[in-house]
Amino acid sequence: MKDLVESCLYNWLGYGNVNGDIWFIGTEEGGAEIWRNQTLTLEESLHLRKDYSISMNFKEVWEEKYKISLETFKGPNVWRYMAAFSLSMEDEEVNTKAIRNYVFLDKKLGQASSNHFLCELLPLPKKSKNDIAPYQNIWPSIIDYYKEVLNRRFDLIRNTVIENQNIKLVIAYESMLVEKILDYFGEQHELI
Repeated sequence: MKDLVESCLYNWLGYGNVNGDIWFIGTEEGGAEIWRNQTLTLEESLHLRKDYSISMNFKEVWEEKYKISLETFKGPNVWRYMAAFSLSMEDEEVNTKAIRNYVFLDKKLGQASSNHFLCELLPLPKKSKNDIAPYQNIWPSIIDYYKEVLNRRFDLIRNTVIENQNIKLVIAYESMLVEKILDYFGEQHELI
């Protein structure tokens, strides 16, 4: 299992267009395919993830690899906020119906041709942010996981941002990442 987990740590950043106008950066995926929808085991999900490239197609991963129809998602989630920002940046009307269509029916979220990229600071599916299970055989605590993975992941994110000059807006909703962004980019770019 350790080799499989290690093969998933630095090959993938997220979904969509890495050179898009907007980057949304969150903490880590919750693993809906494993725990909530149970279409895959953890090992099956990691086997898929080890072959991911830096950017993947959101619809393809969720519907074809994870076997979860986007149309089945109900209730609030961060994807709706991303869609609202993306629609706004495209000068489109932003309302509940437009957001729902964008994410769940038209499935424009996280596409290679989109104006955005959905990035994950950390790469492994987990039930919750502070839960290290089922990786406790590799890292005894969440702190150990962060110590090993966080800086290398940030370097990968930072280098990818630097290489893609069309990025106009980075929206980070992870406090650990915001601190790193401010430390590194603060004097070089306008920050809001």
